[in-house]
Amino acid sequence: MSYTQLTQGERYHIQYLSRHCTVTEIAKQLNRHKSTISREIRRHRTQGQQYSAEKAQRQSQTIKQRKRQPYKLDSQLIQHIDTLIRRKLSPEQVCAYLCKHHQITLHHSTIYRYLRQDKSNGSTLWQHLRICSKPYRKRYGSTWTRGKVPNRVGIENRPAIVDQKSRIGDWEADTIVGKGQKSALLTLVERVTRYTIICRLDSLKAEDTARAAVRALKAHKDRVHTITMDNGKEFYQHTKITKALKAETYFCRPYHSWEKGLNENTNGLIRQYFPKQTDFRNISDREIRRVQDELNHRPRKNTWLRNAKCFILESVPTTNTLGRVPNLNKPKRALF
Repeated sequence: MSYTQLTQGERYHIQYLSRHCTVTEIAKQLNRHKSTISREIRRHRTQGQQYSAEKAQRQSQTIKQRKRQPYKLDSQLIQHIDTLIRRKLSPEQVCAYLCKHHQITLHHSTIYRYLRQDKSNGSTLWQHLRICSKPYRKRYGSTWTRGKVPNRVGIENRPAIVDQKSRIGDWEADTIVGKGQKSALLTLVERVTRYTIICRLDSLKAEDTARAAVRALKAHKDRVHTITMDNGKEFYQHTKITKALKAETYFCRPYHSWEKGLNENTNGLIRQYFPKQTDFRNISDREIRRVQDELNHRPRKNTWLRNAKCFILESVPTTNTLGRVPNLNKPKRALF
């Protein structure tokens, strides 16, 4: 159903029904989504924790009165945006730059709208983005259409130390699919150092993915504690990875790709070298390795501006304390 704001009459209905009905029952009677009713009640409770229709209506009118008109982009501002986008800045970075250097407050969604309109007019400015933003999708009401991963362990069961980033050895895995889904890359990123491994997949079959992951991580076996991945069929043979590397595998919640956001961001960087519709069968291993090396030699803020390759090499232990994070309070001399 299309969304319309609650009317004053509906608000008084909610006030009456909330005394003896559940949120779901109220939603059915008013033909509204239950999240709309739940949000309305949560926002407009009185100190006695009772919903107040009068308070809700008064606040709604106040918001309407002070609602400003959409920001209109003038020609000078458009010129600034065009220049910054061509310099490979994201819309979020453009907004931050304009605010800092020109005292212009702008939301990144405004720039995305401009880019989509510009694209529809035949311009190619949008091609300077990693990803041109997709339309917003509500998180409720979606269904998981993929098959169930055998022996799947969810990310909610992952050790808390992984989120703390207090050790080296927790990885994120994903795939980048090529033209016609005939070729792909497997990407593996270490969460602390951001060290990245890229390898070609012969196919998206689970057996090939597992084999490639084991081969890629074997050299770092002592620094592989966990691997977090999504629910794609290419990871169905994750138990083979677990057995070969003696590491635990965990899976994101369905459609929660941001739960392995570092890998998603890294894939965006890789896409700047290999745009969509790239046939990876035509890309040499040498070229893939070059991209991997460029990413790993980038200075990283979280490691005192040392690059990922330098940091992962420095973490090689001389005792049995494998995978501990070096002291970041004392920057070490870079190896390269």
